[in-house]
Amino acid sequence: MIPEEIMKFFRNEGGHSLLVKGEPGSGKTTFALELLNAFRDECSVLYISSRVADSAIVQQFPWVKDIIKHEGNSVKKLNRKNLNRLEGLIEEGFIKESIRIGDDEAIIEVGELLPELETIYEFVEKNPGKPMICIDSIDGLSEKYGIPPDKILFTIQKDLVEPGFANVVFVLEEATTAQIDYLGDGIVHLVHEPQNGFWHRVMIVKKLRGAAVDRPRYLYTLYDGRFKSITYRRFSMDKDPVNVEELSKFVREIWTSGVINITVSQDFPVELLQSLILSFIKESKDNVLVLPPAFYPGDTLIAHAKKFANKDTIVIGYGNDRREIYLEGRDMLVELSSDIVQYHGGEHATLILGVDSMANIYGELRDLPSLIKNLKFNNNIILFTPEEHRITGGIDTVMHLVTIEDIPVMMGEKACGVYTHENKGVVELKLAPLL
Repeated sequence: MIPEEIMKFFRNEGGHSLLVKGEPGSGKTTFALELLNAFRDECSVLYISSRVADSAIVQQFPWVKDIIKHEGNSVKKLNRKNLNRLEGLIEEGFIKESIRIGDDEAIIEVGELLPELETIYEFVEKNPGKPMICIDSIDGLSEKYGIPPDKILFTIQKDLVEPGFANVVFVLEEATTAQIDYLGDGIVHLVHEPQNGFWHRVMIVKKLRGAAVDRPRYLYTLYDGRFKSITYRRFSMDKDPVNVEELSKFVREIWTSGVINITVSQDFPVELLQSLILSFIKESKDNVLVLPPAFYPGDTLIAHAKKFANKDTIVIGYGNDRREIYLEGRDMLVELSSDIVQYHGGEHATLILGVDSMANIYGELRDLPSLIKNLKFNNNIILFTPEEHRITGGIDTVMHLVTIEDIPVMMGEKACGVYTHENKGVVELKLAPLL
């Protein structure tokens, strides 16, 4: 999934070039191939690798097999002025052979020395419209032929991009090549660093000449060898049709039995917390008793559980909220004893407890570990715990809900970013493993 503003950048009138920078392992090649794949139905695309053979690329990324096919008949003739000259190379001593003297100038026959560039020019000539080309990488061509990368980039920019003949993606192996940044129309920088057992990957959109950069940073993943930038749109469980099936599948995978403690950061989206609670309710094989967290009023939870999970839910009340089970705030071990839970929910009821509500009712949570110990033998327990409350005793599984780059992320044995996808007016909650 390529950000829409980058798609619009290339769809603008004229030719455009994009520099892709990043350290090894950041996903530059994967991003470039994903970009070509996104445009393959709109224009002809070409991938040129200066380091790896096409067969190796296909072996690593099987889905790009059709992208690297080079076909077509000549439909236009290009002016190879800059390709054949590469001004300044003679004075700098980079190329001394294959020079012929014209009437009043020395012309370097670079096409014979740089077969990759000749392939690019022929591809543009043989394909109508405005093809898209990726050179991976400029540094590789530079080292292979002893020509500075800015000379190669300048040549293609002048001959192919500026006249509007092609869009070109230049992959740079060195993330700090600032001296050639000015030559590209756009720059994206892929940054990755380890964080809590997964890779925190961020794409920084530094410039898109002639196009607005509404969002300069995108969290992305390389799961299954595909580049996917993640975007999340806020929604309402009351107003929007929502599909939580993929979230429910995630719950099935992590939920076996015992006690799950889910710690929640303050900026985690409320509607996603509600969706997660509903997924636990949906996947429970037994009756569900819920002490709603402060963000989820009991009546709203009951209505949502009926609508999205098709289940009746027993809500535990407190304060002015009188329910079948009512907590007075005197002694949680008595008011939520095994006998009371079994009487109202059955022998193996699931309990979902908002720890913030527990703190509001009882003030201190020193008896909570004992409560968990008393109930866990017969019951599954899911705790939704604000970051400021620390619970350790009796916990079998821990999951953290945090926000990274404005994207909600669920971290347990694995980390998944949550993104929204709209399909025929339905908001679908999708998960992207962060690898």
